[in-house]
Amino acid sequence: MKKIKINRIDPAIKRRKGLFGGGCISSQCNDDCCVWGCDVDLGTLKLILKHTDVIEPLINSTIEECFSTPLKIDDDYIGGAYRETRVRKSDGLCAFHLRGKRGCSLFNAWAKHNLPKMIVPTICRVYPVTWHRGRLFADSPIKKLCKCREKTLPNEKTPSMYETQEKEILELFDIKLFKKQE
Repeated sequence: MKKIKINRIDPAIKRRKGLFGGGCISSQCNDDCCVWGCDVDLGTLKLILKHTDVIEPLINSTIEECFSTPLKIDDDYIGGAYRETRVRKSDGLCAFHLRGKRGCSLFNAWAKHNLPKMIVPTICRVYPVTWHRGRLFADSPIKKLCKCREKTLPNEKTPSMYETQEKEILELFDIKLFKKQE
């Protein structure tokens, strides 16, 4: 898999609190980040289309109905292209969000149906970190109830955004310059 090239990294992702203590699933946010929908890179899109039999029953919709745009060519995405997901009018959440409960159908397909993790969009795998045109940085705005904004005790050490998302970052991004920027 070709990785997304990064040549600048905002040092704040090594200072700002990450998704500690159980991550998103232990948050009280009710999947607030899903209100934006997401960009699905070409590699992920191909996997989604290959596994419609697993995903469509989870979302009670066709895969094609989940997208708001045609394929857009852009080398800032794995596979060199992406599509934007639709946000459902009924509940204001990404079209791939599970209906009637917390979580994403694509995460569910990976975790419970043993599909490749690449089926989860890059932007969702690294949240609250994001990227644009060679720069890795903290997403903004981060919703108020996001786990990375939860209050902690004054002396409580919590891992940074980079630390909690490091495995995904290393898998998805070409970050050879990161060590030079520390």
